[in-house]
Amino acid sequence: NRADRSNASWLSIGEKGSVLGIRLLFVVATMIGRRAAAFLLHFAVLYFVVVHRQVRRSSRAYLERIHGHRVGLRAIYAHVYCFALVTLDRIFLLQGRYDLFTATHHGHEHLLRLSQAGQGAVLLSAHLGSVAAMNLDDHAKDLRINIVGYFRNARMINSLFEQLNPEATQRIIHLDDSNLGSIFEIRKRIEAGEMVALSADRPGVNDRSVEVDFLGGKASFPTAPFLVASLLKCPVVLTFALFRAPNHYELYCEPFADVLALERKDRDRDLAVQVQQFARRVEHYCRKAPDNWFNFYDFWSPPPPASNT
Repeated sequence: NRADRSNASWLSIGEKGSVLGIRLLFVVATMIGRRAAAFLLHFAVLYFVVVHRQVRRSSRAYLERIHGHRVGLRAIYAHVYCFALVTLDRIFLLQGRYDLFTATHHGHEHLLRLSQAGQGAVLLSAHLGSVAAMNLDDHAKDLRINIVGYFRNARMINSLFEQLNPEATQRIIHLDDSNLGSIFEIRKRIEAGEMVALSADRPGVNDRSVEVDFLGGKASFPTAPFLVASLLKCPVVLTFALFRAPNHYELYCEPFADVLALERKDRDRDLAVQVQQFARRVEHYCRKAPDNWFNFYDFWSPPPPASNT
């Protein structure tokens, strides 16, 4: 099953580099500041792109779809560098160094309205831009946003992020293939009027998925986030924070559904419709900021074999 192989592939992609190397990045970034650390990242990214064929192949597959033409190593390098820079920014965002960045807000009144009414909500996002940059919103603390996801393929770097801001761990819900307790924890926080953010573009191992149209091809998107949202019977909002060099983030929020309703007899059909709608919005934001898409694995289904007739 191609979807299962792809799901396993992104979960099995370990952190590139040693513990010492990642810790060194944290120390250097803190000591010399963002600008100097961003300069040093060029050398690390160059090594990364040269050594890791899978990253080059995945980046090229995406970039050629988004741009509609062949791309070379320079475009791939720029794509991976954007990912590295957004990751670097997490260090400073978790330290509360919001003064290093500027931000523009689009649609945040939707989140504020829900927060002021004490209404919990599901925030659907993708591996596009930076979830951490949503904290650049002046009202982020009041919104009480919890991050839900699979983190076992990035334990090392996430443990270091937790050291930077221990309070952030209270807002993280770890998903696990055998941990049903996470679902109850999500419901508990929604009922408390909090917000729960889920990425809805990567299926986990053994997760159900549906193939939808995305950037001119068929790609597997998970159905679990949409099933969870339908069970919680709360508003669903799309959120994306797009990076613009050198230090600017564009924060977008848009309503997706007041309540995501799935008819029991037509659940599979309704799920496919909802996932396709989400994929169209992700594509829209990918086109706004092409280098912000960070899925470095075989994302698209292989094309059907050519006919001999």
